[in-house]
Formats: sequence, structure tokens, C-alpha cells
Amino acid sequence: PEVAEQRKLYIKAMVGTVVLTLIVLWACIPVYFGSLAHQRSYSDRLPVWFVDLDGGDIGNAMRTAVQANINTKTQAKLGWIIKDASKFGSEADIANDVVEERAWAALVVSPNATSKLITARQNGDARYNPSTALVFMYNQARNELATNTYIVPFTQGLISAAAANFSASYAARYLASQSGNATALAALIAAPQTITTPISYTQDNLRPYTAAVASALTLVGSIYIIIFAFVITLSGYVMRQALEPYLKTKDLLLLRVLAPLLLYVPVSFSYAMVALCFKVPFNAKYTRAGGFFVFWLYTYMGMAALGLATEAMITLLTERFMSYFLIPLIICNVAVAALPIVLEPWFYRYGYGIPVYNMGQATRTIIFNTKSHLGLNAGVLIAWIALSCFTIPLFTLLVRRRARAAEATFIPPQKHEMFDGDQQ
Repeated sequence: PEVAEQRKLYIKAMVGTVVLTLIVLWACIPVYFGSLAHQRSYSDRLPVWFVDLDGGDIGNAMRTAVQANINTKTQAKLGWIIKDASKFGSEADIANDVVEERAWAALVVSPNATSKLITARQNGDARYNPSTALVFMYNQARNELATNTYIVPFTQGLISAAAANFSASYAARYLASQSGNATALAALIAAPQTITTPISYTQDNLRPYTAAVASALTLVGSIYIIIFAFVITLSGYVMRQALEPYLKTKDLLLLRVLAPLLLYVPVSFSYAMVALCFKVPFNAKYTRAGGFFVFWLYTYMGMAALGLATEAMITLLTERFMSYFLIPLIICNVAVAALPIVLEPWFYRYGYGIPVYNMGQATRTIIFNTKSHLGLNAGVLIAWIALSCFTIPLFTLLVRRRARAAEATFIPPQKHEMFDGDQQ
């Protein structure tokens, strides 16, 4: 009978575990899948500028191609914006705007591109370089997945199609107008590229994603940080049980907040040291030493933001159910870390206030010198830490009050009842 009873309890517990796991699975996994499922249909949310600094035939041809792309009904396109060239002094101004994340990329028709082509064709200048006609500038380190999947291939496809159309029509018109002109034909023979491939482009990656190991810091590494912080939370919870009855509430609260904050220091520093060992380039924005310590600071704040959240929730859930909070915490953070949030449905805008997203953005600034959001990133992380510093005392007081209420209503068995039970 005792084995049967234990078997029944075991089956009941395991069934309950599976049911809770399935509930968490169906609630959380779709959040991650949904963040990736519709990215292609939102690619037109990536603003890309077209700037015609030429004003000639080449500029007009490219403008027509861009406008046709804007008018097309397909979802697989970029958010092209035709900008007024008079608002830019030079290509450097446009490049600065791309770095400052006012646009994801820019396609620029170089100044005097048409006149340079005409001059080279008339003079038979073999030194003419078609790739100087257009400049395609982009910021890969802002998000390498969006850049490599949408920005670069979509823009290259548009340029190739437009250049082919321009080359065919331009060659036909020119040859028809110069029929029988031996001088013009001789010039074409001297500089054949002026008629076969009159325009091409130069690709300018303003912030290249040169360190592949950085992906371990901007995405996967964030999961490790959550896990390491949770290990500290779980160990502290178990070790504290024997000590907790002897502590005043004030002392317990100080222990629960200050001890993890202290323990995060060596763990976060070691994590940053591992990155240093694998030659992560911390010298893009600061000196190598300065960049390392700034990265460590943000790693520490991120670990504190995530770790103290688990410290607060373990008060209510205990170690038995804590995993059902850890899973949503990881998934909700990672879901907004891989892709730009603009490529995800509106629901995922919560990501702007999530620790992992802000840690990743800060890391990109430190490693690749992308636009700095460091102040905002620090503010979000500190806000999470402050929230946990409020919820930890709140939940602790609630649990202690509930425990005292349970003790007050507990009626111990009477001595004669205990005696009668022993006799039986």
C-alpha cells in the first residue's frame, strides 16, 4: 500500500509538471517564432535614402528605378525615400546620417556622374571607372542580419536592373546618333566601358561587422548571463533557508539585494575577460582598455537587471516553480535581440525596454562604434535594477506576513489526542 501511494503521488506530480510545461511552451515558444516569421513582409520598414547629386541622365534613370520600386505592390522591398539633394553638402554628410541611424542605407548618384561619362566617352578615356557613378553606403554593424538579408541584396538587385536598362537604352541612342562617325567609334573602341557598362557602383560599408565573435555577445551570450545570474539566485535561496529564521526583515532584505550585487562582480568580470581572450575589438569607440571596462560595466548592469528579477520572483515561486519564470524570461528577451524590432509585429515593441536588447545595442556601440545609445541603454538597465530593489522587499514582506498568518492559525494537537493516537 505504501508503494502504491507513492506511485500515485509520483504520477500526479509528473503529470502536473508536463501540463505546466506545455502551458509555458504554448505561451512562450510562439513569441520567439513570431518574432522571425514575418520579417520579410516588414522589410519596407527599413528606410533607405536615394540622393541624386548628379541631376543628369544617370540620376534620372536611377530615380525612375527607385520610384518604380516604391510603387510596386510586392512586400519584399525596402522603404525607399527620395531625398532632396540640396539638403546635403556632400556624400560625407549622407554617410554621417547613415551612421547616425537616420537611414539604414543610402544610394547616392555621385556629383557630375553623367558629365564624367559623356566626357570619357567622347575622349575615349580608358581610365573611366563606371563604379564611381553610384555609391551605396550602409551600416552593417547596426544589424548584420537585416543588412545581409535585406539591405544589401535588395539594393544590389535594384542597381543591377537599373544599370542594365540604362546601359541598353543609352547605348542604342548613342550608336544611332553617331552612325558613320569614325571619330566617335574610335573613342568607343578606346574606352569600351563607356558603352558596355557605363554605370556601376561602389559599396561603402560604413560600420562593417568585422568581428564574428561579437554575435556571441549580442545574442547567445545574453542567455549565458541569465543562466549565470540564475545560478546565484538559486544557490542563495537554498543556502538562505537555514539562516532566514534568525534574521530580522531588514537584515534579510539587505542580504537578498546586496549579496547578489556583490557576487555579480566577479562573474560579470570573468565573462568580459573571456571576450577579451578571444580578441573582441573593444577599441572601436574607446581605447582597448576603456572599451573593455565599459563593456564590463554594461555586462554587470545587465546581469544585475536580469539576476535581481529572478531573485524577486523566486520569493513567490520558490525553487520548485522557478523554471517556469526562467523560460519566459529568456524567450521574451531573446525574441527581440536578433532582428531589428521594426521587422517584427507591433507586439515586439516591448523589446525597447528589455535588458537583453539594450545590452546588445550597447555592445554594438562599444565594439563597432555604431550610434551611441549608451545613456538610454544604461537607463533601461538601471530601471530594471530599481524595480527589483522594490519588488524584492515587497514580495519578501508578503511571504513573511503569509507565514506569520499561517503560524497564528495553526492549532497544535492536544496531548491527550497524541496519547490516544499512540495507544491506537
